[in-house]
Amino acid sequence: MQVERHQDYLLNVNSVPVGGLIEVPLQLDTDAPFRLRLVRSRNIGLNGWRFQTAERVYQSSGLRTDWIVAAAQGQGPFPSRGSVVYPELRYPAASQILVDLGNATDAPIERAQLLFRGSKSYKEGTITGPEYPDAFSPYPQFIEVVVPNVPNSGSASVFNVNNAAFLQNFQVQAPNDADFVIRYLVCDPYTIGVDGGPVGSAFRPSMPPGLGTITNVYVQIKDESGKPYSNGPIHINDLFGQGLPTPSGSGTDDDLVLFRPGLLTPEIYLPRRHSLYFDIWRFDTDAQGPVDLHFRFCGMKVFTR
Repeated sequence: MQVERHQDYLLNVNSVPVGGLIEVPLQLDTDAPFRLRLVRSRNIGLNGWRFQTAERVYQSSGLRTDWIVAAAQGQGPFPSRGSVVYPELRYPAASQILVDLGNATDAPIERAQLLFRGSKSYKEGTITGPEYPDAFSPYPQFIEVVVPNVPNSGSASVFNVNNAAFLQNFQVQAPNDADFVIRYLVCDPYTIGVDGGPVGSAFRPSMPPGLGTITNVYVQIKDESGKPYSNGPIHINDLFGQGLPTPSGSGTDDDLVLFRPGLLTPEIYLPRRHSLYFDIWRFDTDAQGPVDLHFRFCGMKVFTR
């Protein structure tokens, strides 16, 4: 029997030259094989990408995109939540995913990213894998964690976590009366609205209009032992969705994507009174100002019967 654990692998290339790159390696962890189910790009757009299977065979015959090229009424292109990989691809522990990145523009592409999403498969007994009880009653629930006054680094240059404003070890605790299963994630700078009422902004009250927005915010979630669910921090709009999207249709990585929450497959199961933790990195400009972030971990309470 295998224990499946959510896993994200991020390939970050600070600069892709004109003409692109061939066989950029993404190193996988040594502790377990990886099952790939989805790929999502950032800052690549229609320039395209492709990657190789564990057998060193290209998964596609040429460069492809996860963007929606032709939408209704001739609009587009628009980003998507990513390209589904079905059937899943399996990579041995400690192996590499080799990636080609295209660049058909006349200038380098800055901060190109490919997110490989799936799960690690552990042998039973090698890692803790909480499961549903034999008989239970589920109840929809979410846990909100508000992180106030998140600062920034004052720089939106090439991504370097060492230069970003860093906030560490925020706790998500399962309730005292039930287990909690996390199925999707939402985060935005807004308070929870009331049906029929206004939506409250969580931007700092003393800030001038237009400040307090977020662009370059990255998050890494980790279990109670500190073991992360990714090989590094993931862009907040790739890991989480936003509860109050404002799609512009401008063809940026975060347009229509914000209509959808960040789904976890497999879900993360927290026994009652146990916890999850997460870290935050932010490297926006000073002009965007500090902001309150509302993290919502959504799923079900699980009551044992």
